[in-house]
Order: sequence, then C-alpha cells, then structure tokens
Amino acid sequence: MSENRVLSWSPRAVVFDCDGVLMSTEEYCLLSKVLVLRDHGVDPDADVLASLKGLHYSAAGQTLAQSLGTSASAEECSAQALAKQRELYRTRPSHALPGALDLVKLTSTVMPVACATSSPHDAVEHVLARAGILPYLVCVTSPTLGFAPKPAPDTYLAAAEACAVEPSDILAVEDSTSGIRSAVAAGMRVLGVGPEPSAEQRALVDHWVLSLDDPELTDWARLLPRRNSEGASACV
Repeated sequence: MSENRVLSWSPRAVVFDCDGVLMSTEEYCLLSKVLVLRDHGVDPDADVLASLKGLHYSAAGQTLAQSLGTSASAEECSAQALAKQRELYRTRPSHALPGALDLVKLTSTVMPVACATSSPHDAVEHVLARAGILPYLVCVTSPTLGFAPKPAPDTYLAAAEACAVEPSDILAVEDSTSGIRSAVAAGMRVLGVGPEPSAEQRALVDHWVLSLDDPELTDWARLLPRRNSEGASACV
C-alpha cells in the first residue's frame, strides 16, 4: 500500500461504495438476514452471525434455510432478506458519513462520480437522495439491476462503462474486503476507508483513511481541478 498511488494521482472518475462509505447503512445487510431468522422464531448464535456477515442476500439464502431447517427454501429466504433490506433503508434513519457529501461534490465538479453497491438499487438511491448525494452521481450500479454481486467486478465495471472511463483510470472507494476485491478485480485503484484495516485489506488497497473527512484527502480533492488542468497523469 502506497499513498502516492492515490494522493499524488488524478483519476478520471471516482466510484464510491454506499454502505459504510457514503452512508451509515452498513448494518442493514446483516440485520436484514437476522430479521428473517427472527420472523421464523430463530435467534442466531455467534457462528451463524459470522457466516452471514458480508454475505449478499442472494448468496445468504442457503445459510438462512439451513438455520431454519425445513420451514423455508433458500430462494424464499433470499427474497425475504431482500425485502427486509429494502424496508430497513426506507424506514430506519440514516445519514451521510463524515466528509462524504463534500468529497462527492468536490470530485464531481471535475470528473464523473458513481456508486457501486451490493445493496438494492432502489433502496440505495432513496437514502442517497435523502442525503443530497444522488444528484452528483452518474449512476448507481447494483446486483438488483442484473449484475453479479461483489466480490465479482461487475458492479464496478458497469459503473466504469457509465462514466465512459477505463477502469485503470478510476479510483474506487471501499470499506469491506468483498468490495475491495471487487474493485481490484475490475482493475481500479482503491482507497480504503474505515477503522484499522485487516492484513488482507491493507495489502490490496492503495491508501487507507479513517474517514472521508481526512484532511489529506480533502486537500487532494481540492487540488484536482489544478492537477487536471496541468495534465497530471497517473503515478506509477
């Protein structure tokens, strides 16, 4: 990991993850699955919670069905988890995370900005609109639009296509191992955000910040117009 690969570089587009990066909705993915189990009278133990964490709803059906015995099929459980996740986004309070709106605004003045998420497209657009972020985005790509979920690169590749920018010229902003793997597989440089990264995350990302209001990151974004006008190119 080398900060010069990000903070000394001018990408041609930026693609943000949503949950835990732009918005305070990171708990909804796991909570939606827990609520499915509780609706069926099952209180998940620590092992089940660990197996469900970070698992996309389409891939969680089998684990949920196993926890429920024969009371529901994997397909039914996946559908119920998706419905719960949509409900959480629309009914629970959420907010833009520190620095998110300002960074999106700054970068969107000089290049396309998009969102690549594993959460439901309509639900993510709802919270992003409520936080004032959606108008600055070229698109929101999601598995509910037919793309394979992270860690497959599909949502990031679709965002790159919508931005009309080659993946190698795009900075992805991620907080999860699955999302980081997805962006790396798409051929993008990655800015990690959140608490102390794991060893794998640290090895994969190009730079890591605790939050999007990091002063160095803000300074980098403010200098983007000047760097672009000077024809700055990617640092090796």
